[in-house]
Amino acid sequence: MSEAYSDAAGPTSESPARILIAEDDSASASMLRVMLQRAGYQVTLAPDGPAALLLLEEAELPDVLLLDWMLPGMSGLEVCHRVRQRWDAYVLPILMVTAKTDAESIYAAFDAGASDYIAKPFRGAELRARIAAHIRTRRLAEERRRIEEHLRERDKLSSMGLLASGVAHDLNNPLASISGYAQLLLRGEDDGERAEDLQRILREVERCRGIVKSLLGFARRSAPERHPVDLSGALREILELRDRELRAAGVRHALVAPRSVPPLLADENQLQQVFLNIVLNAEHALKQGGGGALRITVRTAGDGTGSCVYVDFFNDAPPIPPEVLPRIFDPFFTTKPKEEGTGLGLAVSRRIVRDHGGDITVRSGAEGTVFCVQLPAAAEA
Repeated sequence: MSEAYSDAAGPTSESPARILIAEDDSASASMLRVMLQRAGYQVTLAPDGPAALLLLEEAELPDVLLLDWMLPGMSGLEVCHRVRQRWDAYVLPILMVTAKTDAESIYAAFDAGASDYIAKPFRGAELRARIAAHIRTRRLAEERRRIEEHLRERDKLSSMGLLASGVAHDLNNPLASISGYAQLLLRGEDDGERAEDLQRILREVERCRGIVKSLLGFARRSAPERHPVDLSGALREILELRDRELRAAGVRHALVAPRSVPPLLADENQLQQVFLNIVLNAEHALKQGGGGALRITVRTAGDGTGSCVYVDFFNDAPPIPPEVLPRIFDPFFTTKPKEEGTGLGLAVSRRIVRDHGGDITVRSGAEGTVFCVQLPAAAEA
């Protein structure tokens, strides 16, 4: 156990893999933490089973759970049983560490849901290699799930696009007739109350036309016309466009960007559509739920001239409910009143960003909500 801790099996991605160690012996826990931190992992310690379960519930899920069998109060075997009731082995690998080496104990560990088993005393190199292997398997499983999700979404969007195009086409003709007859009646109407009713009909027709336009925009997928784009300038234009409404709602807004942002090769009109959709959603959330801050932060990957640019849209409105969050990018899904939204804004926004080779994600909690738009810099676009 006195060997050097550096090896090539540790994490290589920008964000270090996270390991939760459930170990009651303080000396062993400290040794494991030092060894794994030197290998590049982010390590959290739990002194017993209940503490480990609490961390799993309340903190970000680790990449690997390193679990000692002989824990006070609640054994590692029981902890393993409880963890498997919530998360499968692809989501959270469990590496059982114990001095029990008989066949019956090994069987019991795997039967409880352990992903792997290592006997004490162990060699550091073996432990690190096993951890690295499980992390690679976990990340491959995550990548496969993302690919499958993307394929399902593509098929769903294709079907919805065809449906939306047909519905929009069929609605345009009757809307034109309603509008035309309402205008004819309005010209010869002297009664003020009836004239107001006709005006209301025309306003509703215009609202329907707006919905039809959104449907057609969703259905007609066109390749972006890419040119060099000043990202900071595009964001400033959006904030200037909404400045009056934001101030009227009591929303403080700010743009935080480095002096030098790598240029983007993108369709500026489409990107501004994305940024405007996100700002409008934040504005609505702040008006409805309280809070008063909208902050847009631009950051870059790596050394400041990296291949990716990130734009974070933060608002301090109440968090998005957990049951709503997974559906927030679904076409036609909205929590707004029927007269205020069609549920297409974020679906179209994500499609535009992905057409540009990027992605858009959201996270929400007690402090607020952040939409993150990731885009490739010009050299990578």
